[in-house]
Amino acid sequence: MNKIHLKRVLMVLMLLLFVYLWAVRLKLPAPPPIPPAPPEIQIKPVSFNALPGWDASDSRTSLKAFQTSCRAFLRQPANKEVGSLHVPLKAKDWWPSCRAALKLSNATESQAKSFFEAWFQPAMLEDSKPLEGIFTGYYVPVHQGSLKKTAQYNVPIYGLPNNWVRFRLKDFDNNLPDRKIVGRIEGHAIVPFHTRAEINKGAISKVAPVLVWLDSEVDRLFLEIQGSGFIKFADGSNMFIGYAGENGAAYSSIASVLIARGVMTRDTASMQKIKAYFEEHPDQMQEVIEHNKSFVFFSKQKKAIAMGAQGVYLTPGYSMAVDRAWIPLGMPLWLNTTKPVADLTSAESEPFDRLFIAQDTGGAIRGPIRGDVFWGTGKKAGAIAGRMKNKGVYWLFLPREEAKKPD
Repeated sequence: MNKIHLKRVLMVLMLLLFVYLWAVRLKLPAPPPIPPAPPEIQIKPVSFNALPGWDASDSRTSLKAFQTSCRAFLRQPANKEVGSLHVPLKAKDWWPSCRAALKLSNATESQAKSFFEAWFQPAMLEDSKPLEGIFTGYYVPVHQGSLKKTAQYNVPIYGLPNNWVRFRLKDFDNNLPDRKIVGRIEGHAIVPFHTRAEINKGAISKVAPVLVWLDSEVDRLFLEIQGSGFIKFADGSNMFIGYAGENGAAYSSIASVLIARGVMTRDTASMQKIKAYFEEHPDQMQEVIEHNKSFVFFSKQKKAIAMGAQGVYLTPGYSMAVDRAWIPLGMPLWLNTTKPVADLTSAESEPFDRLFIAQDTGGAIRGPIRGDVFWGTGKKAGAIAGRMKNKGVYWLFLPREEAKKPD
């Protein structure tokens, strides 16, 4: 080491010592303590008497919806994982209750209720107190469309691109999270898929088929949110399309953008209000919608019935989309919330207690207490779904034998 270099090193050391002594002299405060971790969410068993409205309920349609899930469970291998991170279950855990359910072909109101009471243990999610969440609605919309691009119909509904891939990290290494990743193949690499803005600029025009053309970008967005829809053509024919995949980007609510800009509030935001705003301000539509980078691809469906993420057909008013990280698909859930009144011009809500079956998921449905109620097809269903954004709670119906097992 030459003398010049040694001199520089000594100067740096002296400077560090000076800074240390100055800090001690000033008695600088210690860094703030790390805040305690939030309380863990617990699953607490309760009695059926604790469920608001249970005694007055009619569970016959709920039982039929559950039977639909049961047929899926009974086709699956016994040890197939069908639970969530918080409620571990295998397909065989559902088999006893499912076999009993399918024997009830024309159950009376009393038989349906007795079935659920015999085979399930209600339980609530709580930390220091019962958890509350938001419940919204979705439906199957009906849109006018065209099989050919025209001056009016120029918004494409895409099928899956041929360079689209989806894979599970755990399949490559058991030490990796059990998480599914969506991307695209570029050369010999897998890279993130294009965002909505990039797709709007033509990024997938040569690699993705166009199933149909719509006349509104906001209608396409709400079609993506609903997950399926009827497309009617000028000659009277129609096409039913359903969810096929997405680009892997996180969903962002455009309502939150409009709320942040003071256009509407959390209490007034609805599908109807958003559509009305864009009709009055069409120049803002694309810029606001592109805040949501998520993009959904569709496929033609043979049956004109909405199908959920569990791979079963949904029952209007009795199927719910949930966050499968918390709630296993196929699980019955007792919902206590409110819903818009039948008068479609009113902003009022009324009490709503019902046994739902978790049969679907959604990009915006995240959290331990969060649900999206499926209301069916058409304008009436859309009017209810578009206005529903209500606080509430639900109780999980755990298979009774599994609920008895120690944690």
